[in-house]
Order: sequence, then structure tokens, then C-alpha cells
Amino acid sequence: MTEQMNACGVPVPLSLVQAWEAGEHRPTENELFALADVLWCRTKDLMGIEAPRTLTEHRLARQFSAAKLAGSIGMDTAQYARAEERNRWSGDGQQTAALLRMLDITPLQLAQATGQRGPDPAVSTPPASTRGHGGSR
Repeated sequence: MTEQMNACGVPVPLSLVQAWEAGEHRPTENELFALADVLWCRTKDLMGIEAPRTLTEHRLARQFSAAKLAGSIGMDTAQYARAEERNRWSGDGQQTAALLRMLDITPLQLAQATGQRGPDPAVSTPPASTRGHGGSR
């Protein structure tokens, strides 16, 4: 495992892998993404979730770093990070539409993930042909 993680550009010592297995430590985002690649599984399987519930979980399930996703939707990384920390979405209409496309979620799923009342009627779900182009780091 450590050799394969190293080959992915994410070197980890054997003691860290053992700490993950024992539940004593959680992988960082980069470690999680590399681990999913090495094990040929989805990140949400490694996170032990059936379906993403939070904005962070949706992002991790698509294997986006916060910086990559923020840049892709035209938002400052710090602003995006605050949205995840506070579990409140504050993006404008363009950023929201881009977020929905990037994470392949509906306005209702975004509202549920951020604890908001419901979808913004001004933001429509992107057409199916533009959805599902999952992310990369």
C-alpha cells in the first residue's frame, strides 16, 4: 500500500497506514484521494457513508480539493472553505449553478447539504448532458 501511495505522489509511512486501519488517524484529502485510487474504490466508501450529507462530503465524494472546486466555480478558496465550515452556501447564481454541475447535485440536494430551506427558484438544475463530468484533483 505504501509503495502504491508513493507512486501516486502521496508518500505515507507504514505507521500512518496502520493508524488509519486502527481508526487512530484519518487520511488528509490528498491521502484519501490517493487511497481511493490505489484501492480502486470510491472516496465515499472509504469515508463510510452511503450518500454524501454535507457540502464537504459531496466535494470529497467527487475527489475535489477545496481549492480546485473553488477555482472551478469562480469563488475564492477562503470563501468556499468558510461555506463548508459554516455549512452555509453563500455563492451567487453563477457560482451556485457551477457548483451544482461540478458536484453533480440538484438544488434540493444543495439545500439539504447546507441545512437551508429549499432550492433557490432562480437556479435551475443543469441539463443532464452537462452533468456527471466528475472531478479530478
